[in-house]
Amino acid sequence: MSKPTVDTRRRRMLLGAATALASLPLLRLMPEAHAADEALPHLAEDDPMAKALKYHNDAAAAPRADKSGVSAQEQFCHNCRFIKADSGDWRPCQIFPGKTVNANGWCSSWMPRTG
Repeated sequence: MSKPTVDTRRRRMLLGAATALASLPLLRLMPEAHAADEALPHLAEDDPMAKALKYHNDAAAAPRADKSGVSAQEQFCHNCRFIKADSGDWRPCQIFPGKTVNANGWCSSWMPRTG
């Protein structure tokens, strides 16, 4: 007696369809995640983490120095690789989870965006 053949393409297609259906509810959460970023509190300069990283809401008041080939005058939160949004005066930052930083601010973790 011969073994029945298994069609792996059909299994992959069914698995892909099941995965797509299971992920649909997650798509609804995406706009809410952006709205949640806007509701985050602003980072205060007297926050212990902000003090440790020399964060300033105004980069001109920060003790900046040339870094990674970028002059100090060109370093701002809005062009840092750790910023998580492309617009707004206050933006979420990977360095300060749960808080937003001023787009014109600066901290000692500043690194230029790549790409």
